Amino acid sequence: MNKIEIKNNTIEYSDIDENIEIKTSKALVTTFKITFKSSADIEIYFDSDEETKLSIEYDISKNVDVNIFEFRKGFKTKVQYKYNLKDNARLYLYRLNMGEFVRELDFVSLKGKNSSIEFNLRTLNQNEEKYDIYISHENKDTKSIVDNIGIAFKEGIIFNVTGEVEKGNKNSYLDQNNQIVTFVPSKCQINPNLLVEEFDTNANHNALIGTLDQDAIFYLMSRGIKEEEAIKLLCQGLILNNLKDIFDKEKIIKIINEYWG
Repeated sequence: MNKIEIKNNTIEYSDIDENIEIKTSKALVTTFKITFKSSADIEIYFDSDEETKLSIEYDISKNVDVNIFEFRKGFKTKVQYKYNLKDNARLYLYRLNMGEFVRELDFVSLKGKNSSIEFNLRTLNQNEEKYDIYISHENKDTKSIVDNIGIAFKEGIIFNVTGEVEKGNKNSYLDQNNQIVTFVPSKCQINPNLLVEEFDTNANHNALIGTLDQDAIFYLMSRGIKEEEAIKLLCQGLILNNLKDIFDKEKIIKIINEYWG
């Protein structure tokens, strides 16, 4: 498995094959451009102990299939992502955020014909968080699946998700699923947007904000599980949903357990 570890604005560890290229530039915002020239699986870990601003760009070449697991923790982070997918490029992304304060902006460009992305965002928040995700279908036969789940334990979470299809980009598929489980009085918000100009498009969205299923909690408690542990198990199940088997589920469960202390 390829692996990169980033601390604040610096790559501290990298173990990647020759078909993955990383370019770094530093100005007011540190930029990492990661190009995948062939199919690959990769884990990327971010940590910060200071206020951090990053720009990260993923370029997926033609006929390349990439699976990415990202984990982010630490102090205040502002990050902008760009994803560029060429013909027949496929990207699966699973991102787990557990930082103290997050502002995230994602731009996805499905440039190539038959390109696709499966975007899975999971967050266990420790402070106020806002995510703006924009997916542009720029060719025919493109596909985007967005599955965002936020667990609002301490402050509010905002998901702004937009999918766009311009006229002429036929046979595009867009599916947005956004859910926030809230335990706080702070405002949580989901704003799904579908901007479709092409008739030959399959587009839908689903948004849900609320608490955990009380019947599910009661069922687990009836089996001798304490309420706090029942809540933890249900949240864990939501977070792990859609995680590919190629990634170490036990390692991720350990990370989640550390959040609860």
